[in-house]
Amino acid sequence: MLNRKHIILLVSFLAIAAIMFVGCKKQEGEVKKTVISVKGSDTMVNLAQKWAEVYMQKNPNVSIQVTGGGSGTGVASLLNGTTDLANSSRELKASEYETAKQKNVTPNVYEVALDGIALIVHPQNKIDSLTIKQVSDIFSGKITNWEQLGGPDMMITLYGRENSSGTYEFFKDHVLGKDASGKQIDYATSTQVLQGTAALGEAVAKDVKGIGYGGVGYFAERNDVKILHIKKDENSPAISPVENNKVKYDVIWSGDYSISRYLYCFTNGEATGELKNYMDFILSPEGQKLVESMEYIPLPQK
Repeated sequence: MLNRKHIILLVSFLAIAAIMFVGCKKQEGEVKKTVISVKGSDTMVNLAQKWAEVYMQKNPNVSIQVTGGGSGTGVASLLNGTTDLANSSRELKASEYETAKQKNVTPNVYEVALDGIALIVHPQNKIDSLTIKQVSDIFSGKITNWEQLGGPDMMITLYGRENSSGTYEFFKDHVLGKDASGKQIDYATSTQVLQGTAALGEAVAKDVKGIGYGGVGYFAERNDVKILHIKKDENSPAISPVENNKVKYDVIWSGDYSISRYLYCFTNGEATGELKNYMDFILSPEGQKLVESMEYIPLPQK
């Protein structure tokens, strides 16, 4: 017959056994999550987070970790093997393809959306439109006073992005352009460098002398900055990438708005497994609808 001590020991043993059994069952029932690392473009980070959020809701066995840092940071991480997916607001450079070759990385390029780069000024600025040449002269430091453009007599404050930004690179290549000898025109040394498009927008909103650039999706619904109309040259019409606080898809798709570009995702080789499923989602009608909802430009329907 069991005495009190034996009963207490038996109960304790059974309790411990039950806990261990439940714990083992829980571990057996747990599904290990697939982790996808996404890094890169600050222009794309809000869109990338929305894609990840919706995909994870539909696929609870997947964890998608999204960080910004700029297109260059994302590409470098892909080449170093520290991210699965690099977001970029520019194409890969020849030097990056060369580095990829040295590291046995095969970049696979996905066009996932489009974007227009907006030129923004303070709402009190009387200037409404600029030519591409004027924009180049402003950001290279040739034009330094708004009076030179028909505005008030006040010095221009330049706001730009850090050199790891794809927007910085694209704007430099496609807007600043090259001089008569074919040499790349550089940004004026007076340009105030800001980390991220949101910070740039805040700076211009507080500076009546300021001008900056960034993805149009960040500024379309804002009333504290003014988006300028852009002309290809003096004889071309002045075109805005927005109308009634909405991005105008048609002028981006057609190229009529001069400063537009594709947005990209890069993978090492063709995506497979869960990463392929995620890319399929991004390119699907549902994924492209999210592009639209986030004020970017979806891919043209074929």
